[in-house]
Amino acid sequence: MTKCNDHRFFFDSSCHICKEEYKNLKGTNEVHIENCKKTNIKKEKDIKLKSYKEFNEERAKKLFEEIFLQYLKKGNMSEEESIKRSKIIIRKQCEIRGIKPWSWI
Repeated sequence: MTKCNDHRFFFDSSCHICKEEYKNLKGTNEVHIENCKKTNIKKEKDIKLKSYKEFNEERAKKLFEEIFLQYLKKGNMSEEESIKRSKIIIRKQCEIRGIKPWSWI
């Protein structure tokens, strides 16, 4: 099923992808579903071949600090929770790039 990344929280009637998603949810576009499956397979292959910027420990620490500060600025969670969530994001970035996480994570 296609999903619109631009309009996640509302339906835009002028957006082609939103209309397709609506048709798929209603089941009125059964033939198009087979075509989407073939397209999604191609997209998944393209995503796996995507190259990312170098993610070294220094860059990871800088990203961790920025994320941590953003969570603190929100003000709705404790410092420990901010640290925990920031580390989860850094681990996810390591996983995407196939890097073993550092000991401080």
